[in-house]
Amino acid sequence: MAATNASIFASSTQPCFSVTTRSHSITNTFGSNFLNVSLPRCYPMKERHVKVRHVVNAAAAVATSPTEEIQEYKLPSRAMFELGKAAVYWKTTNGVAPTSGEKLKLFYNPAAAQLAPNEEFGIAFNGGFNQPIMCGGEPRAMLRKDRGKADSPIYSIQICVPKHALNLIFSFTNGVDWDGPYRLQFQVPKPLQNKPIEFFNEGLAEELSKERACEQAIFPDTTAVIEKCAMIGNLSKERG
Repeated sequence: MAATNASIFASSTQPCFSVTTRSHSITNTFGSNFLNVSLPRCYPMKERHVKVRHVVNAAAAVATSPTEEIQEYKLPSRAMFELGKAAVYWKTTNGVAPTSGEKLKLFYNPAAAQLAPNEEFGIAFNGGFNQPIMCGGEPRAMLRKDRGKADSPIYSIQICVPKHALNLIFSFTNGVDWDGPYRLQFQVPKPLQNKPIEFFNEGLAEELSKERACEQAIFPDTTAVIEKCAMIGNLSKERG
């Protein structure tokens, strides 16, 4: 999926684009730093000169028209990802497919989409559960991993999937250009299978209505290993 600009945004006539960054001193529940982002609902102008002061302001790239269906992204081979033939790769803590209520680590290779990292914050992630607006309003800076002079860096971010999330719709940005949207489908635990879609939408809305719920669900990668996700909204986790 090639990097794109304003064509994938929801239509608006208000010109807007400024990139400001605050120092990465904000620490989330898991002790990892992230780039706090404020997103105006406006149409971004394509600009190559971006002032970065330390918070990225950019319109959310995951917004799509109601009739547009985002195809599910399939896991490529690790070799294809490392070589820049595929943009997205992921790992789970238990080695199975991404599952509702479990932890997930997403990796991004911007070279595959020809998306040039920002000189200050690199690449930021913007995503939402079940629909773009569920936690999709605040791009978070990803952890950069250098691979030497011969290979371009890759980026990662951690996801604690809410129990009622069926999929994740997400994009990546350097503050000017965007790559996406992508859609990652989650497996549903056996006790929740065959439930109507309203059950998941209502349950997800309740989970994410809690204070700092989105920060606990999507947060920057660290070198520390997070063994399990914090319970979002004090809801118990059901395993199949």
